[in-house]
Amino acid sequence: MDSIEVSMSMSSSPSAKPPARQGKKRGLSRRGFVGGLAAAGLAAAGVAAAKFGANQTPAGIATPTTTGQLAGVASSPGAPVVGATPPGSSPAPARRASAAATGNGGGAASPGGIPAGMALVTSLRLPLFGIGGDDWRRLLRGEVDDWQRVGSAVSSPVKPLALKGAELDGARPVATFPDYEALVAGLDQQRGGVALVPLDSVDFRVNVLSVDGTDPLRDRSEGAEPTLRIGVVGDIVPGRNVHAHMAQYGDFTRPFLKVAPHLSTYDLTFANLEGNLSDTLPQPADPHSFSFVSSPAMLDGFKLAGIDAVTLANNHSTWNEEGWGVQGLLDTLDALDAAGVPHFGAGRTLDDARAPWSTIIKGKSVALLGIDGVTANYEVPPGSVAGVVDFDAGAKAETPGTNPFVTRQFLDDITAAVAEADIVIPYFHMGEEYVAVPPEWAVAGARAAIDAGATMVVTLHPHVIQGMEVYNGKPIVYSPGNFIFDQMFSVEVRSGYILGLTLRGNRVVGLRCHGVEIEDFHQPRLMTAGEQADLMDRFWASTDRLIARGT
Repeated sequence: MDSIEVSMSMSSSPSAKPPARQGKKRGLSRRGFVGGLAAAGLAAAGVAAAKFGANQTPAGIATPTTTGQLAGVASSPGAPVVGATPPGSSPAPARRASAAATGNGGGAASPGGIPAGMALVTSLRLPLFGIGGDDWRRLLRGEVDDWQRVGSAVSSPVKPLALKGAELDGARPVATFPDYEALVAGLDQQRGGVALVPLDSVDFRVNVLSVDGTDPLRDRSEGAEPTLRIGVVGDIVPGRNVHAHMAQYGDFTRPFLKVAPHLSTYDLTFANLEGNLSDTLPQPADPHSFSFVSSPAMLDGFKLAGIDAVTLANNHSTWNEEGWGVQGLLDTLDALDAAGVPHFGAGRTLDDARAPWSTIIKGKSVALLGIDGVTANYEVPPGSVAGVVDFDAGAKAETPGTNPFVTRQFLDDITAAVAEADIVIPYFHMGEEYVAVPPEWAVAGARAAIDAGATMVVTLHPHVIQGMEVYNGKPIVYSPGNFIFDQMFSVEVRSGYILGLTLRGNRVVGLRCHGVEIEDFHQPRLMTAGEQADLMDRFWASTDRLIARGT
């Protein structure tokens, strides 16, 4: 049966804004690694495809300006300065890729022959994550004319580029750039471009290709700052057909089986649990109900997939049609605590709801915050266009609920978290359902979080994917979409992605979307290259619409 979740025409009443609170930490012992499954997932995720424009700069241009856009992510007045160096980064000295350094002579080289300390980069919109062993030389020497010849799902001309001082002997670049910033702009203008750059220069505005199975950025182990890989997934909705299928198969891990190998490769993974887990609440009689509940046994699936923590800051943690009140939330909190699955964004008191969940991974402290902008929004008038529901699920001093969307309050919480943690990521629940571009108030809230010091921002709620922007040198990713849900009525709602982040120090240096397709009303799997191409076409279309809006 095709069931849809509709935007409820509800609004929340303003309430007194609680006083600011100092950040509070909860500990975590690192989850067990799902080693037996990990290798199988990597093969499924090897190639990701995205359609991208063929905007090409004439071959005679040698030194484009630095005001270009990040693969279509442009600045709006007073907002993202896409060509600017992200905070904390510094230009690394270029090094010439001589014959010796590339393995043609006998100097040090990385696996696959890439010079040690170097990376092969392309536009973020290139539909490819990796190439074969000697393809990188052939690409830079102009011996490959189309990206499809080395594995891309879509056809696009190859344009060899070069960074001054890092040219490969024998390369035939159509353009040479004076520095990394100019090259980033050039890759936007020539989206089939490819270049060799110092690995220390790389940030999330480019796509680093693996060579012969080795990714110099994500597999990096040497150096004072090891890389940290974080996975983020969207809506996990436990009720209706998702519950029915788990019960039918007698397996509450079943929704996670096909994605667990991939998710388990991250150092840290978090998700949005949008519904209740309870052994006492009954299944709604209406199969189309918007009250979502399943057994706490589903948490075995979370553990199988290596999901380390969940946000409960959403419109289905407290609101329901069954008259449960806050009992669903309380049962869910009890179930998570009993299973040892950390949570944030909701709690038994306002202090609990506001508290970030913190952990230490590879010597770096990470803090996650959840903010409910849908059923606990005390600033934006309710209505379907705004994506705000006329219901107050917000926690109070001694009352359970979600962490309210109160700008002064969440900025205080982010500032406090930044003072304690190396990496701070707010996960906002906000936006209009089934709309590919976030409303202006949601964009303003996400940008305010960046201004308060957040490392990056992720948002959720629309049940479709949205795009991204770069604001003050940091990424804001709007809506990874559905992850486990029974919506099957369109390709937009039965697909989403795993957001893969790579961080070095406190900076995001890599960003990828690994598309998932939901099958049989409950079970996501990694997409094929062609499916990924369609998904990323929607991702970049949303991004471009946000840019065109100019806010």
